[in-house]
Amino acid sequence: MSEPRIEPLTEPSVVEPLLDGYLRWCIERMTATNGVHFDDPDEVVAQYQRSFRDELPNLLSPRGRLLVARIGEDAVGVGALKPVDAVTSEIKRMYVDPSTRGRGIGRALLRRLLADAREEGFRLARLETANYMVEAHALYRSLGFRDSAVFDHAETAMSEGIERFMYFMELPLVPPRRLIQNSPSR
Repeated sequence: MSEPRIEPLTEPSVVEPLLDGYLRWCIERMTATNGVHFDDPDEVVAQYQRSFRDELPNLLSPRGRLLVARIGEDAVGVGALKPVDAVTSEIKRMYVDPSTRGRGIGRALLRRLLADAREEGFRLARLETANYMVEAHALYRSLGFRDSAVFDHAETAMSEGIERFMYFMELPLVPPRRLIQNSPSR
C-alpha cells in the first residue's frame, strides 16, 4: 500500500462521502457512549453536510484550508482550518477512514494544518471534540493542545444538550522560525 499524501482540496465533493461516514460514526458513538438518540439520523447527516457547504467559503478563503489525505487516488482523510478572526483559527472536520487508521494520517493532517495556521499568522488554534473520541484526544494532547472553556460560536455549543459531551481545546501557536540575517555593522 502506498504512502498517504496530504493535498489542498478545491473540489469539496471529494470528501463528502468521508464526512458522511464520519457523522454516521459520530451518531453511533454518541448513542453507544452517552445514550443520546437521534430521531432522524439521515436528517442529522443532511444538516451536517449543509453546515459543511455553508463553511466552504471560509475554509477555501486565502487563510483557510481544506486538506485531503489520499492513498493512491482514494480520499482516506480530511481536515480543515477555519479562520475565526485575525489571530484565531479553528481545526475542523478532522476524520480518517477507519480502514486506514493507525498509519499516522490524522497526525500528518493535523501537523500540516498547524503549520499552515502558523504561516498564515494565527496565534491560536482551537477545536472541539466529543468525549468518545479518545484516540483524537491523545493526538491533540501529543501536539500540545490543552483543555479550554467553550468558545464563542462553537458548533456543538449551539446544539442544546450536546455541549456536555464535548471537550474544547486550544493551542497557542508560535510563529514559524525564520532565519534572521544580521546586517554587517557600519
